[in-house]
Amino acid sequence: METREQVFEQLIKAKLGVLRGTAMRILGSPADVDDAVQEALMTAWKKYDAFRGQSEFATWVTRILINVCYDMVRDRARECDVLADYGESGVVSGGDAGEARLMDRLEQAVARLPKLYRESLSLGVLSGYSPDEAAAMLGCSRNTLYQRIHKAKQLLAQSIREVSYEEA
Repeated sequence: METREQVFEQLIKAKLGVLRGTAMRILGSPADVDDAVQEALMTAWKKYDAFRGQSEFATWVTRILINVCYDMVRDRARECDVLADYGESGVVSGGDAGEARLMDRLEQAVARLPKLYRESLSLGVLSGYSPDEAAAMLGCSRNTLYQRIHKAKQLLAQSIREVSYEEA
């Protein structure tokens, strides 16, 4: 039987890149990625005895990471609200303003998706996980995952059309 240290060492060797990629897709900030991964690994370490083995260990840790990332996103949104109350501006200077504006629009559209669709899109399309792994992390079947991704794409297209219409 493997020790806790061995299990974590194997996880880090095999899945650290995938964990970091998942965090990056949710957070969008390289500065926050390592903090999120570290917090998720520490949480998994502390709650190791709670792991029931109903899924792969990496799947369990990824679910913890997703929760940590969404907590960070919520905290960031609260901080932005506080800054907005004090008149701070979120304007980015320099670079290609048009491209930055398009990326901001896309990120905002993804952020406005219901959590179920955001998670499905992130894990099922952007993470590098297989469809079966992504579905297991989300607690659904592969077909359900595909349906959620399809719906997420429809919602994104609709959101982008609405923004384009408003700007015209």
